[in-house]
Amino acid sequence: MSKKSQFGHVYKKEMLEIMRDKRTFLLVVFLPMLLFVGLILFYENMMSHNPDKSITVAVNQTADPELLHVLEQQDKDLTFQKVSNPKQTASSGDALIAMEADPNALTKLKNGDATSVIIYSDSSDKNASAAVTDLSTQLGAIDKSIVSDRLEKVSVPIQTLNAIQVQIKPLSSSTEETDISRMMLTIVLPMLLCLGVTIGAYPVISELFAGEKDKKIMDALLVTPVKRSTLLFGKWSVAITVSLFTAIVALAATLLVIFFGTEHLRKALDAMTNPFGLFFVALLAMASFAALIVSLQTITAIFAKSMKEANSYQSPIMMLAVVPAFVTMFVSLSQTTTTMFFIPLANISFLLREMIYDQFIWTNLLATIASNLVLALIFLYLAKRMYSNNDYLLAK
Repeated sequence: MSKKSQFGHVYKKEMLEIMRDKRTFLLVVFLPMLLFVGLILFYENMMSHNPDKSITVAVNQTADPELLHVLEQQDKDLTFQKVSNPKQTASSGDALIAMEADPNALTKLKNGDATSVIIYSDSSDKNASAAVTDLSTQLGAIDKSIVSDRLEKVSVPIQTLNAIQVQIKPLSSSTEETDISRMMLTIVLPMLLCLGVTIGAYPVISELFAGEKDKKIMDALLVTPVKRSTLLFGKWSVAITVSLFTAIVALAATLLVIFFGTEHLRKALDAMTNPFGLFFVALLAMASFAALIVSLQTITAIFAKSMKEANSYQSPIMMLAVVPAFVTMFVSLSQTTTTMFFIPLANISFLLREMIYDQFIWTNLLATIASNLVLALIFLYLAKRMYSNNDYLLAK
């Protein structure tokens, strides 16, 4: 039997065993897909504004009613609730935020005196943070109006306080909401795809290598006429196939959910000139990443003496898949150089960000694929050396 036919026989045998195991199929395909859809909807919810725009503010009983009336006139969404303990009311959830104001605060301001306003909020609540910003803006508008009146009385133009007119504009021509959607997608998409590849490979790798030690069938495999390298590459190819299948399903499900099930994240896809190109570029990048991560997982599975030990080794590798989600937070698009695309894990995030922002460069794709494949070959060579050593293959 030729090497090619031996390889095909090993590949077919191991693939059929994986397909027959419904629990493995459920673990590597169905559950990750549900997880990714859930994460997409979670991030979409984070970007969504509260449909109920009303803001309930708990204020002290002695707060200036004239000040509260002016605030309500300026912003119809503000509702003030006078209570004996505003801070406690906000803490118990009966109000979104709390405020303490001086009695006759507005009168003091009009007379040229100063007054104080204290706002309490839960900084971990995005709705409360937005409410604080809104209330602060309205208070600032009152302050500016009173200062303008004071200056007018002494014949001083308002421009005296605004000598420098500052305007902040984005570098891109897209809207702020589109930029936020793009930024969020550059965090979510690389993380989900790398997780898809890693999750798809890990149970298969553990079963193909460490599982055979638990089942005590490794001795029988070693006496077959099939070379160890053929066995290794056959099992490795099965893991690559399952890993890529999981990644393709994850990528397709992610993009479909974003396109049909989201409003804010979809803006990033709508702003792209070629959203379909994102799928094919991501697929090529994921193929090289799968070769890298499967080769690394193969080494740990061969080194492990049991399934339990192999799973403990796989956990740190799973954490590596989260790295791409944070890379783009520290390096902006304008600071990205071609050299950075030779950094494993990080290059996936950089590449997908280029696609999302319509600044794709083919040489960066080639650098990403080449760096991942070179490192994958090094890991695969080490795995081959380990697979040729009986000390790693025979359970003790």
